[in-house]
Amino acid sequence: MSCKTCERLEALAGQDVVTSIEEQLSLEIDLASEELKEKRLSVCETCPFFQNQTCTKCGCYAMFRASLNYKSCPVNKW
Repeated sequence: MSCKTCERLEALAGQDVVTSIEEQLSLEIDLASEELKEKRLSVCETCPFFQNQTCTKCGCYAMFRASLNYKSCPVNKW
């Protein structure tokens, strides 16, 4: 059984994270195409190091890292 309060806090935190990532990406100039970003994220979602939208290998939010052309997967999956 899960804690309802924890679930609500996690959902709210997720919204803040997405907003923060989008704000940071608006300052970047070398963004990956939407197609490339989605391909990368689909790989991340099947990775054992992917937890709570984060890469536990490097500590980055997967959405942020996958959105940048010059970044690569820390375990060479993309």
